[in-house]
Amino acid sequence: MSVFSNIVCCISLSENPDDVVQYVNDIVRQNDAKLILVHVSADNEAILRHTGSRSGVEQLIEESRKANEDAFTKYVDKKFAGLNPTIVLTEGKVEDELLKVIDQYCADLIVIGSMSTKGLFGSLFNKPSENIIGKTRIPVMVIPNDLSLECTPDF
Repeated sequence: MSVFSNIVCCISLSENPDDVVQYVNDIVRQNDAKLILVHVSADNEAILRHTGSRSGVEQLIEESRKANEDAFTKYVDKKFAGLNPTIVLTEGKVEDELLKVIDQYCADLIVIGSMSTKGLFGSLFNKPSENIIGKTRIPVMVIPNDLSLECTPDF
């Protein structure tokens, strides 16, 4: 019996997602579930609204969008071979976009990496993993960036 049938996974290539990938691969295979991979980029329309020279910025944004899509597609092909995931590339605020995808695909689990909180400014940044937990109707599995399963029982 499968517990999950539609699993959404948000991948950020800037946060070293290999631990997230391993968990998602295992959970999808164990549940024979459908995988929906989401990558959320910055809201480029908002950037354009705050820029004076629109044509130059539009070209840079389009080139960046294409490079981002290519990098994500290559990563997915390499790390999720055999799972035939649905790929959703979107722009905007991570938690808002994830909530839309969860509803669109009737997801019953979301897997997301935690954002790094190291360094001088780490604790100041928005953490989508924390924000999504309070806003979603489904279970959320958060995989830490510094995952370590090494533990010695103290008994």
